[in-house]
Amino acid sequence: MDNEKVYAMLFSKIYLLLVSKAEKKGRTKEEVDQIICWLTGYTEQDIERAIFNSVTYGAFFQNAPQLNPNRKQIKGSICGVRVEEIADPLMQEIRYLDKLIDELAKGKAMEKILRDGDETPNTIEEYIRQQPVEAQPYLYQINTALQAALPDAVQKISWGMPTYWKKRNLIHFAAFKKHVGLYPGPEAVETFADRLSEYKTSKGTIQFPYNKLLPMELITEIAVWCERMLDQNNT
Repeated sequence: MDNEKVYAMLFSKIYLLLVSKAEKKGRTKEEVDQIICWLTGYTEQDIERAIFNSVTYGAFFQNAPQLNPNRKQIKGSICGVRVEEIADPLMQEIRYLDKLIDELAKGKAMEKILRDGDETPNTIEEYIRQQPVEAQPYLYQINTALQAALPDAVQKISWGMPTYWKKRNLIHFAAFKKHVGLYPGPEAVETFADRLSEYKTSKGTIQFPYNKLLPMELITEIAVWCERMLDQNNT
């Protein structure tokens, strides 16, 4: 089956197949939901809405709120192909889920499936130290800017990423092969769109490549804006 046909299939149909595969091996629907939420950032309610609204499988992944950066640790073969070598980004996301459900059906422990074992950092400093050397200066610069901009926020690891939290997650950042990702949310990306034209953006995400200087003033403004919007919504 070609990729486009897979993308056009209903998420509800694939979801039932994934749950059935797990349950035949003594695992549960709840574990399947936990894996999907970990991988995509959706909630269980979001999954139910996707089923009810007849969302396609491709759209389900394209609109994922927060793809977990730790998914890059998923390796091995599924359907005769190594997931880390799949060239099509959307198909790779789909095969990540296939691989995780395959591990679930084979009896692997959830903490291993979710790549949340002993190597998972507990602090932002630990996270940065675990990243490639070329990424660390960018991560430290962003973290320093966020510390100054959000002095009242709690620093934590959420969804496997450095996170600044104040009643809810305000902003995340994470290292990737060729860029640092900043996750201030869709509204922030839309608000600052005119100043982000030279950077690749997607739903709630900004990519700062390693071959450019970081726009520290802009990053600070985005962080301050995120906190201001949170405070306004809570008044």
